[in-house]
Order: sequence, then structure tokens, then C-alpha cells
Amino acid sequence: MVKTRMQIQRGKYANSLACLRSIIAKEGLWGLYKGTSASYLGASESAIQWMIYERLKYIMSLRKSRSDAANKTGGGRGKTMADWFEYFGAAASAKLLASLVSYPHEVLRTRLRQPPDANGVVKYTGLVNSTKVIFREEGVRGFYGGLTPHLLRTVPNAAIMFLSYELVLYYFGTAKPLH
Repeated sequence: MVKTRMQIQRGKYANSLACLRSIIAKEGLWGLYKGTSASYLGASESAIQWMIYERLKYIMSLRKSRSDAANKTGGGRGKTMADWFEYFGAAASAKLLASLVSYPHEVLRTRLRQPPDANGVVKYTGLVNSTKVIFREEGVRGFYGGLTPHLLRTVPNAAIMFLSYELVLYYFGTAKPLH
């Protein structure tokens, strides 16, 4: 909440603590939790992302198995640079698709965290209300405002994180089953 308010109201607060105190003084302790319901919807993004990524990995492994069988290589060649690029591309694709599906929760969360206007009126009062207001005033496009910078930040981050995961697993993982 503090981060969002400081971004929305640039220059209004001297620091994070001043913003925190202001929110509590004007909106109460519960004011710090505005947008939490929309944040919970964001958990679906990670689930969707992992599901897509695992499916892409499965497709990649099937293709590799068929290729190894056709070339009679037996599949013991290890990972090539092309394999690592495929993991990177799969991770980036998974994050991109998951973000496109779930991005509206980001907009809802931000709108719910907007401060009251000069008259103390809160425009977005809850998840359902916010959804209706955004749709009525802006249409479907309203749920995707700010998507491009979000993707430019999160897609490379996810691709690097997933590639790092695969590299660590490959070089430091174990072939022994965990019991």
C-alpha cells in the first residue's frame, strides 16, 4: 500500500514512514490492507505460469526424445546451448501468457489503493465494485492499462529465474529419488 501511494502521489510524503502514518491517521489500520483481495487473485498468475512452463517442458522433452530416437543418439548428449535457450523461451512464454490472463488483478489492486479524493470520497470500494466501475467507464481495455511496462519488467525476470532454476537443478541436482 505504501509503495503504491508513494507512486500515485509523488512528492506528497517525505518518506515511507510518513506515508504509513498518513494512511493510518486518515484511513485507519485497515487502510493498509486495501487491495488485498485483488492481490489474492494474483496467486493464480504463478499457478498458470508454472502449469504452462511444465507443459512446454514436456513438449520439449517429447520432441527431443523423438529426435534422439530418429538420430539413434540415445539421448545421452547432455544439454546444448539450444536446450538452454528453449528453457529461457519457454519460461518467457509462460510468464507472458500467465500475465495476459491475470493482469487485471494488478489494475484492480492499484485502483483499490487509490487515496480518497479531496472530499474524502473513495471511488473504488471493493473488488466487485471496482470491476464494475472500470468496465463501465473504460471497458475491457481499462483492465490492461500499464501492461507493457509490467511485461517488460516481469517477463525477462521470470525467464532468468526459471533458467537459473533449471541450471541449478542440472548442475547441482541429484538423479537419486528423494524418499
